[in-house]
Amino acid sequence: MDQVRVARVFAATLFEGTGREEDVAVVVAEMATNAVRHSRSGGERGWFGLEVTLAEIAYIAVTDLGGGCVPTVRSEMPGCQPREGGYGLLTVSKLALTMGIHGSSADGFTVWADMDLRRPVQDNSTQQAVLVS
Repeated sequence: MDQVRVARVFAATLFEGTGREEDVAVVVAEMATNAVRHSRSGGERGWFGLEVTLAEIAYIAVTDLGGGCVPTVRSEMPGCQPREGGYGLLTVSKLALTMGIHGSSADGFTVWADMDLRRPVQDNSTQQAVLVS
């Protein structure tokens, strides 16, 4: 899990001064943690990739090594919860402008989020990102 902390600090440092550095750090930490917990990325010699593009609409993506289930955003509707936790990508969806998932269990998944840096953070407690697969 040291890699998750390093990725989080790297992202927060990169986005320093944008007003969204903490949100970006949370997004990176959630996506990287999922990669380590739910794929071969958490195994011996495992790794995950982090891609970040700093722009008005920033792009953040984490790619895992596969071997797990399809990443999904937990529903807030009763009875629709996945078997394990599931709150990480729900949190990402509330902080992001939009997010998506592509890949496969065999080859690995990439979970990505677009973060809008053009305006200050608003209370996104009821807003969820559009999910694109």
